[in-house]
Amino acid sequence: MSIEQQQLATAIQALEGQRAALGNAVVDAALGPLRARLAALDAAPDASPPSAANQALKQVTVLFLDVVNSTTLSQHLDPEEVHAVMNGALARWTAIVEAHRGKVLNYAGDSLLAVFGADEVHEDDPERAVMAGLALLEEGKRQAELVRQGYGQAGFNIRIGLHTGAVLLGGGMDAETSIRGFTVNVAARMEQTAPAGTLRISHDTYRHVRGVFDLLAQPPMAVKGVDAPMLSYLVQRRQPRAFRVSTRGVEGVETRMVGRDAEMQQLQGAFKQLYSRGKLAVVTVVADAGVGKSRLLYEFRNRLQTQAPTYHLFQGRADPLTQTQPYGLLRDILAWHLQIADSDSLELAKQKIELGLVPLFLADDGEDMAQAQAHLLGHLIGLDFSASKHIKGIQDDARQIRHRGFHAAAQMFRRVALRDRTPVLLLLDDLNWADDGSLDFLDYLVQVNRDLPMLLLTLTRPTLFERRVDWPGLPDSRRIVLHPLDPNASHQLVNELLQKLPEIPAPLRQLITDGAAGNPFYMEELVKMLVDEGALVTGDQHWRINPREAARHARAANPHRRVAGPP
Repeated sequence: MSIEQQQLATAIQALEGQRAALGNAVVDAALGPLRARLAALDAAPDASPPSAANQALKQVTVLFLDVVNSTTLSQHLDPEEVHAVMNGALARWTAIVEAHRGKVLNYAGDSLLAVFGADEVHEDDPERAVMAGLALLEEGKRQAELVRQGYGQAGFNIRIGLHTGAVLLGGGMDAETSIRGFTVNVAARMEQTAPAGTLRISHDTYRHVRGVFDLLAQPPMAVKGVDAPMLSYLVQRRQPRAFRVSTRGVEGVETRMVGRDAEMQQLQGAFKQLYSRGKLAVVTVVADAGVGKSRLLYEFRNRLQTQAPTYHLFQGRADPLTQTQPYGLLRDILAWHLQIADSDSLELAKQKIELGLVPLFLADDGEDMAQAQAHLLGHLIGLDFSASKHIKGIQDDARQIRHRGFHAAAQMFRRVALRDRTPVLLLLDDLNWADDGSLDFLDYLVQVNRDLPMLLLTLTRPTLFERRVDWPGLPDSRRIVLHPLDPNASHQLVNELLQKLPEIPAPLRQLITDGAAGNPFYMEELVKMLVDEGALVTGDQHWRINPREAARHARAANPHRRVAGPP
């Protein structure tokens, strides 16, 4: 018996011992995939699977890219020319995938298969996969123009498909590039049915990225091996700069925030003090993934919109991609404030910098110095103002550009606040991903603007303090630590998640609360798993439990299905 078979047998035995506590329906639903996998292993040949020790079951996002009508290109070009076109294109596409922390596993003539989350899992793997897909489409357009100019051939195009799910990586003769699982088939189907020049994503990928991109819902489509038609979406673009709050949750269920009343009161109290004290304050909300930072911020902003006096809002969000980009978070703050989109040309972005910043400095500094402030700050965040007379003499002096850029950014907040005597609220999410340059700026900001009515509210994981032990370096700053929900709050959240059931059986409640250990995200994922496997039958108004169907669907489901980590 292999190690995996032994582990499966032990898990099945443990679950069987919980029938009295959890009930037959729940236990059968959980046992179905385990028994199906064990049966498959028992039926396999006696020889152990090659490189089994190197195999890993992971939750990933799979990307397929294919060139449309490549045979037509082959009919009009010599084999050497086709080889040059395709090799050049594949090299550029691979660079784009890797820039978004993906990994290309396979090339097949005019197509490629890439995976996000293969070597190292990131919470935003699906989002980065979609961003890579959009970048690949843009590169496809550029490649089409090169083919048209270089070879006189029009019509070069690509299509892309994405799906998120469990796969088995490694093993066999091609262990380095081996990927197996139904997830791969669905991703291929997404690509095959995508219109030329588009990116189609499955509903499973959509659940992780909704609210981040503009999408067009498509009619349900048949996928071999899936009983019900699958939902999919065509991705249009990344949404304009906005503070994208995660829309995690169970579809069709609106839940109240539970267990965070004390933390909410602290945030509201800090905000109210802006109007009475008139000084800068820093509040840092700290929690591990899935515990509820983003939900707390979402509810805080909603209450401000209905209850708060006037204030000036700035916001930004760090992510793993900008962690290595100098002043990436500072750039995101300015991009949101000035509505600079990722798709804006360099000239348009520079124009928005000038139009947004020069008026702030004009009255006090004069036109020339006001323009200098805008150019210095724009150059600091990566916009090329090297031709400006204000940059030419110091463009090789990174220290001076940094110092003067920091001054301009801090003065921006000051001028906005003093212009109409209105406090400033700066919201920063995922500060643990921020680049060091932006963190240095925040250190500078809280020192030079201490007399300004400004609230700096940041959300972070504890890993930030491995880099910045004394963040934020102010004696009167406040740190709010979010802990997992206690049993009473977990009980309330189950009531919210299963509010459409007429009655919640005790074993079902225990399965969700015990399995999640107070993590709201895990509780949501457990409910989604029960819905996906048919143990919970959803409806617009009411849900119901279907024990018989639960067991049948569980046995028919992907045997490697498991709850993923927080996206």
